[in-house]
Amino acid sequence: MILQSFSVIACITIGLTIIRIFGYLPSVQMVILAVSVLAMILGISMAMVQDDYKRIIAYLAVGELGYIGVGLGLGTPYSITAGLFQAVNELVVTSFLFIGFGLVLYKTKTSKISKLGGLLEHMPVAALLIVLAGFTMAGVPPFNVFQSKYMLCQAAMTAGIPELAIIMIILSIVTFLAFLKITYAIFLRPKPDDLEISSANVPKTTMAVMFLFLIICLVIGLCPEIVTSRLGVLALSALTL
Repeated sequence: MILQSFSVIACITIGLTIIRIFGYLPSVQMVILAVSVLAMILGISMAMVQDDYKRIIAYLAVGELGYIGVGLGLGTPYSITAGLFQAVNELVVTSFLFIGFGLVLYKTKTSKISKLGGLLEHMPVAALLIVLAGFTMAGVPPFNVFQSKYMLCQAAMTAGIPELAIIMIILSIVTFLAFLKITYAIFLRPKPDDLEISSANVPKTTMAVMFLFLIICLVIGLCPEIVTSRLGVLALSALTL
C-alpha cells in the first residue's frame, strides 16, 4: 500500500514537471498519451491472466496510473484536474484493496486464487467491503473513481479524441469483469478441501479502516467538488511558467 502511494506521487511529480517544462511541445503530449494508453492496456491485460490476487491488484494499479497519465497528457486545465483527481482516488482505492485482500491473506495464508473459495461464510462483512473496493476501482457509480474517469472521458472528447474515451470505458469494463472473477473465485465458489481457514477473528481496527475508506470513496463520489476545486488551482499553476 505504501509503495503504491509513493509510485502514484512520483508519477504525478514527474508528469507535472514534464508538462511545466515541455508542455508546449505537441510531441511531448503525444508521447505521454501513448505511454499512458500502453500502461492501461498492458496493466489490465496482465491482471486478467494472473492467479495471485496481489499481482492482480499491482497490475491493475499500473493500469490506473495510465489514466493519470492521460489526464496529464491531454494538457488542458480540466484534463490535468481530472488526472490529479484520479491520482487522489487511486491512492484511496488501492490502499482500500490492499488492506482488504490482506485480510484474505490473514485468514488463509495464501494469495493464490486457485487455492481459495468459500470465504463468504467466514468473513461476510470484509467480503462485502472488498467487493465494493473492487467496484470502486472499476469506476462503478456512485463511488469516487467513477467521477474522475468520467471527467477524463469528457476531457478526451473535448480534446477531439473520442477514441481515447472509448478505450478508457472499455478498460474500465474489463477491470469490472476482473473483479467479478476474483469475487467468485475467492468468496462464492465451494471451498477447496485442502484450504485451511484461520478461526481468528478479523481485526476490528482493520475493519474500521476499511469502513473509513468506503466512506471517503462515497463522500468524494457524491461531492467531487470537495477535491476538484482545490486540484483545479494546482492544474492551472502547472500550466503557468
